[in-house]
Amino acid sequence: MATIEIDGVENVRDLGGIAVSGGRVVRPGLLYRGGNLSKLTAAGASKMADELGISLVIDLRVGWEVEAKPDIQIPGVRYEHIPFYDMEKVGIDYTQPAAGTKAQGHDIACDPDHFYHHMANELTAAQMGKAVRLILEYAQAGKAAYVHCSGGKDRAGIISLCLLTVLGASEQAILEDYLLTNVSRDARLDEMYQRFIRFTENDEHLAWQLVNNHRARPENLQSFRRAVDEHYGGMGAFVEQKLGLTKEAISQARSLLTL
Repeated sequence: MATIEIDGVENVRDLGGIAVSGGRVVRPGLLYRGGNLSKLTAAGASKMADELGISLVIDLRVGWEVEAKPDIQIPGVRYEHIPFYDMEKVGIDYTQPAAGTKAQGHDIACDPDHFYHHMANELTAAQMGKAVRLILEYAQAGKAAYVHCSGGKDRAGIISLCLLTVLGASEQAILEDYLLTNVSRDARLDEMYQRFIRFTENDEHLAWQLVNNHRARPENLQSFRRAVDEHYGGMGAFVEQKLGLTKEAISQARSLLTL
C-alpha cells in the first residue's frame, strides 16, 4: 500500500491490494480515498479521470467546509455530498471542542476519542450507509469511486473501515491502511500546529498535544468500534442494520470486488 501522487490533493490511495479473507485481496482500481479536491489542478483532474478512471466523488464534509473550500469539479464525474454532520442535511452537528480549546466560528479542535465514538450515532451512521452503498454500486459496475473528507483521515477513514469490513479485511489490515495517513500528515506538522494554536489561546503545549492527538492512531478506530459494539452489538450487525447490506449483498460485493 502506498499513497498516489495527485497534483493538488493529499493522502490519496487505492484500497486495492489489501488482504481479505479467503486468501484474496481487494480488486485494485475501484476504491479510492483521500483529501478534499479544493486545490486540484488540471493535471491532477486529468490523472484522476483518465488514469485512475474516477467516475464518482463522494464528499463527506460539513456544508460550511464545502462552502469554504469547494471541490474542483472533474468533467464527466458525478459529485455527491453525503456529510456525516450537517444540521440542514443530516439533522445533527458536531460542536464539541477538546478540553482547553474554544471554537473559531464553525471550526473546532475536537477530542479524537470522543469524535470517533460519537460518529456511531444513528443519523451519522445512516449517512455512512448511503455512502457505502453508492460506492459499492459504482465499484461493482466497474466504475471507480473516490471518497474524501477534509484531509482524508477521519471520516474517509471510517468509510474505508466500513468498505473493508464488508469485503472481509481483518482489523489489522484496516488499521495498516488507516495509519498510512501519517505519511502525509507528518509532512505538515508545522501547518497543523498553526491551525491548532488558534483554538488554544496561544497555549503552545496544548497545541502540540492536539497535533499529536490528531495523527492517525489505533485508538481512534478502537473508539469507533467500541461505540458500534455498545450501540449495535458489533460490526456485523452494524453492516446489516446501519449500512443496509444483506448477507447476499455482502457476498456479491466480495465476489465482484476481490480477487
